[in-house]
Amino acid sequence: MAVIHITTGVFLLFSISVPSDAETSHHARFKLYERDLKFKRGQLSSRTSSTMKLLPAIGKNVIFIGSGKHLSRLDFQKNPEKAMVQGIPLGCKGFNGPITVMQPGKQGYPLFVCTHEEQSTACCFKALNGSTDIGPAPYAGTEEPALLTEDALYTTQSDGKNKGGLYRTSVGPRKNKDMRPPSSRSDQRYVKVMKRQNKVYAFYTEKNSDQDPNTDSFTSKISRVCASDAGGSKDILQYQWTSQLIGRLSCGDPDRKLFYSELLDVAVLPSAQGESDLLYGLFRNAWDMTAVCAYKMDDIDNTFSTFRDEAVGGNIPGECVEDSKKLPAELLKRMKSSPEAASEVKPINNSLPLLVSHRHYSHIQVDRVAGTGGQDTHNVLLLSMESGAVHKVLENGSDPFIIAEYHPFRPGTHILSILLDSSEKKLYVGSSAEVVQIDLKNCSVYGKRCEDCILARDPYCGWDHEQKMCSPYSQRMTQDVLCRKQVCEPESSSLKYTSMMGSPSEDPSYVSQSSRHFLSCPVQSQHAEYRWLHDGQERGALMDRDQSQLVLLIEDMGASDQGLYRCVSSEGDYNKTVAQYSLRLSSGGQGTRGNILAMASTMLMFALLQ
Repeated sequence: MAVIHITTGVFLLFSISVPSDAETSHHARFKLYERDLKFKRGQLSSRTSSTMKLLPAIGKNVIFIGSGKHLSRLDFQKNPEKAMVQGIPLGCKGFNGPITVMQPGKQGYPLFVCTHEEQSTACCFKALNGSTDIGPAPYAGTEEPALLTEDALYTTQSDGKNKGGLYRTSVGPRKNKDMRPPSSRSDQRYVKVMKRQNKVYAFYTEKNSDQDPNTDSFTSKISRVCASDAGGSKDILQYQWTSQLIGRLSCGDPDRKLFYSELLDVAVLPSAQGESDLLYGLFRNAWDMTAVCAYKMDDIDNTFSTFRDEAVGGNIPGECVEDSKKLPAELLKRMKSSPEAASEVKPINNSLPLLVSHRHYSHIQVDRVAGTGGQDTHNVLLLSMESGAVHKVLENGSDPFIIAEYHPFRPGTHILSILLDSSEKKLYVGSSAEVVQIDLKNCSVYGKRCEDCILARDPYCGWDHEQKMCSPYSQRMTQDVLCRKQVCEPESSSLKYTSMMGSPSEDPSYVSQSSRHFLSCPVQSQHAEYRWLHDGQERGALMDRDQSQLVLLIEDMGASDQGLYRCVSSEGDYNKTVAQYSLRLSSGGQGTRGNILAMASTMLMFALLQ
């Protein structure tokens, strides 16, 4: 019921502007809250530290959480409303300090954990009720990006006092020498470590030491080493990388001289059908604008191949060799400074950023979703925001489309980490108090008509003509993510009126003479235009502050205000009636009903404005 009595003071809470077409293209089409989705939540037993590590566990809808001195297993499968939380004993060799490293473990021990206490760090493989210690790990004492391979732990340190860089500690049966980077005084901040074939890559932002005010404060870089690197001779680079090369990531618009030089996060999308793996970087510039650029891993390797011209005695700088200790002294001296490639790594096809926004994005994940006929695939970006929300974005070349904005937390909640389970199409979002599961295939929120489903442009969803509903996509359904053609049945596309209060002729709403009322229309799509019509004639209306309701204010109810009111939305060629009411002046026995209606509607009004 949305015929609401309103006071003059409340009227001031509304703004009169409606988003223009240019503005809405940068807004999420749908905003989804707890009332829309009923997010599954895992409440943490105690508030965590400022960092959080999330990892998938064995089994569907199960994850591990590590933060501060707490290690837990969350099962979102068994309970339909909230996750089951199971605490895991933390200590490795009696160490109970904060977790610095958490990585997928090995068979029988699903977790690998390092904890730091006082000046020492210990690591172990952990099961739910036990652990296998591997002993001290001297380079795993900071909560920074790390990577565990079969026989080695790679860790990073962001330090400008000769300690910053990529480290390796042996953890397997084959004991390799621990490795450290050559001395460096650069101020670095690492965001990711990954292995590809026989090479390890570390991505980081480096503070620029150049004092020129026209120079960017940061530079985004890639460091690459060979997994087989065992260091140099006793005289040069002993137990230090002999294969480390450095490259720069470029993201921006050269013509406008607008660049994004600070790397915030990285996501890797595995190759499809033998193509190159894709790397998605989330960047920020000095004006707090964020951007996403995509790269081919093959292009990164090709950038490093330029060192072939500097071969010494047949050995190419950065090339993986069987025994690095036998490399010529001249080459080792060249590698001591970790040479940097002359050319930058450009985005795919030297393109502009995929997405540019004034919003403060903090984390990125990328998923590949199968499309129509099994031939098309669509890449979807999942971006957390500092406001506590998450954007689901269709890549779509240079014209990204923000499908939905999820609000799993209270506004302003700081998101510490996000994890994508691509096989289950679930996104896990963590704050200091809880972890929320977002079902990316929840399609019912888009509406009950074919056009509503198709206009969502969500590749996870399709229109089921048999069931007459928007459902997780399969090959028998209709989908047109790019909205290239009319795919809905003709009878579904005609304008249909939906009354939220029954038939106007049978169940009109009675209101008092000279009273002030307003009619509320829920804004479903942020990309649609909404209008109020009174007996077919448009009436001026107001949009509330959060763009969730279009309100028609009736200042002084009179005979001319009686009649049929419809709120109509228009999006592209699709029109529909979102709300419909019939108003009549109250008289005689209807007065009491009108008063009850006004009281109930006023209560609803305040609920909408909270």
